[in-house]
Amino acid sequence: MKKIYLVIAGAFLIILVITSMLLSLQKKTSPTTQKNSPFPTSVPLSGSSNESNLSNESNLPNLSNQSNESNQSNLSNISPIETPDFKMQFNANINKIVVEKKTLQAEEKFTQWANGNNYPQLINNPTQVTFIRPGQDPEFDPLIDFLNIFMNMGQGAESRSSTLQPPNPSPNPSSTLNTPPSNFSYFPQCGDLGDISLPDGCDLCQAGCGPTAVSMIASSYLGNNFNPKTIVNLYKSNGYLLGCDGSRYSDAHEILKKLGLKTTDYIVFDKEKSDTVVPDLRKYLSAGWTFFTLASFCEGGCGHYFWITDIDAKGNIWAYDPAYGRFDIPYNENSRYPYPLYRLAFGVKK
Repeated sequence: MKKIYLVIAGAFLIILVITSMLLSLQKKTSPTTQKNSPFPTSVPLSGSSNESNLSNESNLPNLSNQSNESNQSNLSNISPIETPDFKMQFNANINKIVVEKKTLQAEEKFTQWANGNNYPQLINNPTQVTFIRPGQDPEFDPLIDFLNIFMNMGQGAESRSSTLQPPNPSPNPSSTLNTPPSNFSYFPQCGDLGDISLPDGCDLCQAGCGPTAVSMIASSYLGNNFNPKTIVNLYKSNGYLLGCDGSRYSDAHEILKKLGLKTTDYIVFDKEKSDTVVPDLRKYLSAGWTFFTLASFCEGGCGHYFWITDIDAKGNIWAYDPAYGRFDIPYNENSRYPYPLYRLAFGVKK
């Protein structure tokens, strides 16, 4: 009997040691300070030096950025970014910011970014931020996995697998994650071309959602010669606003027309949810139109351009989104319900 007790005690001691080692992996580095712009989705701001040229935008609400306090209250409003050291994006399934480590300095550089951009709640906070290796499933927790293996010994692989299935994360009862097929071209504004300089300041990653959406449309309908760099040069040669203040949808409309694509008049919404805009957009979709779209991703602004390509039977709006949809192409915009709040769209087709 004493041998049995010793074996049991030894097994539990091993479990405690391994558990302690796994928990230590959650430890984060201390903050330092660095200034970077975290938002790759800028559109024209009120008070801009180019405001007098924005006559076509006069019937839209103010596009000012949200306050820092508002930013900090909702993780889903933090835009995806990519730096040489890490990639970051909100994951609705686990309701956390997921940071993929590209270098050994990734955690330190993320801490610097969070501290420098007034997101102190993200520093040393595993309840809101999770760090992963490249290719690692962000919903995989090694401690939970270990405990599940131990608790399910003898129950078989199928029982363990069902235990680890994530809950349904959808905030919208009507949404589905069945991505519709599509053959369109996709470009991320923060990808390999993210450091392209914009004519009026900043780079494509920081403020280039407009030209990136235009490049996706042009490449899909006209061929692969219209990458974001080509479209940025078109903005520059035409003297269109494109910089830290973002870009104008009226200029995107003009470029697509000059390239020979068909466009509709502007369809203006009043910061409306997807439920309201779907019936209007469906009328155009049935005639072969897709939509260059402006929407807000927070109550105070957070304006962003993307390209709507489909609406499924359940009302999910599928889009080629240059920022939020980089890792999910096309992207279900309804996954952020009640956002985005739709402000304007215009149809485009070949």
